[in-house]
Amino acid sequence: MSSAAHIAPGTAPEESHLALKESICQGRFVGLDDKDAVHLLHGAFGPELERLRNATAASELGNTGFSPVESEDEDDRYRRSPSRQLFGADHDEVNRTLTAMLALKWILSANYGAFSRCQTPSTRLRQESFEALKQYFDDVLLTPEDVYSLLVAVVVNDLGKDPGLAEEIAARFGKNLNHDIVVYEAAKADLIPCMRQLDPNTRDNIMLGLQMGSELNAAQLAQAENVPGNLEGLLKMRGHGHAFSLKFLELLLDVSGAVGHVDGSCAKMLTEPVFQTFMAARDALVDIMAGQSTLRAGYDRVLLKRDSMLRETGFRALSISQPEERALLRLLTMGRTIDKAQAELFAGAFYALPQSTRKQLVDGLSVDGYEDGTAILPYYMPAMMSEGIKNMGGMEASAQQDGLGSLMRFLARVVRGTKPSPGQPGVIKERNLLFARDTIRSEAFRKNPSVLDDLQFPAEGSDTFE
Repeated sequence: MSSAAHIAPGTAPEESHLALKESICQGRFVGLDDKDAVHLLHGAFGPELERLRNATAASELGNTGFSPVESEDEDDRYRRSPSRQLFGADHDEVNRTLTAMLALKWILSANYGAFSRCQTPSTRLRQESFEALKQYFDDVLLTPEDVYSLLVAVVVNDLGKDPGLAEEIAARFGKNLNHDIVVYEAAKADLIPCMRQLDPNTRDNIMLGLQMGSELNAAQLAQAENVPGNLEGLLKMRGHGHAFSLKFLELLLDVSGAVGHVDGSCAKMLTEPVFQTFMAARDALVDIMAGQSTLRAGYDRVLLKRDSMLRETGFRALSISQPEERALLRLLTMGRTIDKAQAELFAGAFYALPQSTRKQLVDGLSVDGYEDGTAILPYYMPAMMSEGIKNMGGMEASAQQDGLGSLMRFLARVVRGTKPSPGQPGVIKERNLLFARDTIRSEAFRKNPSVLDDLQFPAEGSDTFE
């Protein structure tokens, strides 16, 4: 192990950041052993990682894929939790963030094996896609300062999940805010130490990315969680192409580390279907920024990509011009569906809904939130679908379809009362659905999915349910 990778205890923050910057400038960072890189990153971003230790647990949990002991087997070293290496215990957001940072190292060093080694073989990122991914990073990261600033963006990204920071920002605004807004406001208030290490131009780029993230969550676009009206904030990025590109690279790294709390031994989530979906989202966002696409048309490119992927598996074509079929495409995208069998279950559940419920769902999923009235953003609905699908795994197809039907009825209740109203001012209301997680992952739901029908919603106007 190289001693140059470690930061001496008591090292001043500026010196710690300088060690990382020098490692990047001299080309040593990309060649470091993963464990050495973790310690180097900890030295540079200690205060930020401490905040992430306090962050709320990840929304989609599972059994850790890391080795339970500190094995000396060289082949097993990469399976140790980064958080456990540093703190002796697992902290979800520390593991997710450091896995994302390691993913940058794997990409820049063209280490396809490390990047994809724990991915499911059937959906593993293809070699040619990895090469395209690396080329994209190379095209954007033109200087060592770009690489360093991207690491800053990654470690800052989820700081809003620290309850202490969220409470401090809430006290200033008199209400609770979502974590993307929290971190943007914290950065504006100079509460994030690593931001002070950036030169003014680079800091401006990161601030633009944080502002964009507070108004537009591109990951929500990629899984059709948000609505076309959310893309309006993208217009502020016009003329700031480099800032946008840095933000999108950060998003790809965030996805790469998304299940780092479950298994951080590779970029487990950035599989071939996910990569293709996010590239479609990027192209849509670029076209909107360039004025070559409307918000609705850009949004629908993501749905059309899901349609194309599913048609390749033998599933029937769906039309975005037909409200019911477009709504089904949104559901399939939220469900991260990539195979014909699951798509058929979704379609069966959708068309088995009572007509009034299906209409309610279609109406609610058809509002853009831009010059057509009030749209609901069902925050965490893709995660809730993932929980439900996982809970019903291994059961008969009819039972799985019943589970999906229950989730669709739940979503219909979430969007109830909304429908496209052309000419009306656009409004977007965010409804946090994490309150349903315990029910959806319960044994009671597995036995009888209709228990979700009886779940009471938070009071209208509460912090999590506008």
